[in-house]
Amino acid sequence: MRVARRIKQRMYYALLIGKEPIYERDDNGNIIYRIHDGERIPVETGYFDDIYSEPIMFFNSISGQLTENELQAFGTQNLADAKMTYKRGQYPFKTGTLIWKQSEVKRKEDGAIDPSSADFRVMGVMNEGQLFWKAMMQAVSNNES
Repeated sequence: MRVARRIKQRMYYALLIGKEPIYERDDNGNIIYRIHDGERIPVETGYFDDIYSEPIMFFNSISGQLTENELQAFGTQNLADAKMTYKRGQYPFKTGTLIWKQSEVKRKEDGAIDPSSADFRVMGVMNEGQLFWKAMMQAVSNNES
C-alpha cells in the first residue's frame, strides 16, 4: 500500500522522550526549596510534564477512514481519529509521539514543545506488517496543558 507522492503533505513529529517533575512555585513564579541536611531540594508537586524531542519534518498522508478491524486491533474503540500508513521502520513513531499536520509547532515560555499545539498524538503503532506499519492517532484538543 504505497502513498502517492502527490497526496503527501509536509508535517512534523516530536517523539516523547521522557518526563520531568513539576515543582511548586511561589507567587513570583520561583521554585520553592526545602533544606535537608544543608542541601536545597526543590519541592515537587507530584505531577510531571512530558518532554519531547525537537520536531522533525517528514512527508506523508493521514487518513480519517478507520475500519472496525483496525480499531479492534489497537483496542482503542471510538478513541482513534486517524491513521497513517508508512513503510516498515520509516519513522520511529511510538505511543505519545506528537504530529503537526496543519498547525504550527508552538513552544511554552520555557522553550519546551507545547503539546497542545499538535494536531494528533500517536495512540499505538501496528508494527507487525512485513512491508507497511500503521500508526493510530487521536486528535489533540486545543485546551490541553
